[in-house]
Amino acid sequence: LNYNGRHYLEMFMPHLLKSTYSNLEIVIADNASTDDSIIFLKTNYPTVIVKKNSSNQGFAGGYNWALLGLEADYFILLNSDVEVTKQCIEPLIELMESNL
Repeated sequence: LNYNGRHYLEMFMPHLLKSTYSNLEIVIADNASTDDSIIFLKTNYPTVIVKKNSSNQGFAGGYNWALLGLEADYFILLNSDVEVTKQCIEPLIELMESNL
C-alpha cells in the first residue's frame, strides 16, 4: 500500500523485484497519492500492476480496496516503506502450505 511514498518505492522496489519466488505478481495499490509515485512506477516498473484509488481510504480501508478483484492463493501485504530480502517469500509460502 502506497501513499506519497515515491522515495520509499525508489529505495525498496528493486529489492522486491529481486525476489527468487517464481510465481510472483506485484500489485501496488496507491491510496490517492499526490506525489509522483504513479508516474515513477509506470516509468520504471512497467510490469508492476498499479491500482490507483480515487480517495485515501486509510490503512485498513486501503488494503481492503486493494484486494478487491485480485485472485491468488496468497497475498503478502507490504507498505511501500518495507525492505525485503530476495528470499523472503519462500519461507512464508512454505509455512502457509505446511499448515493447510
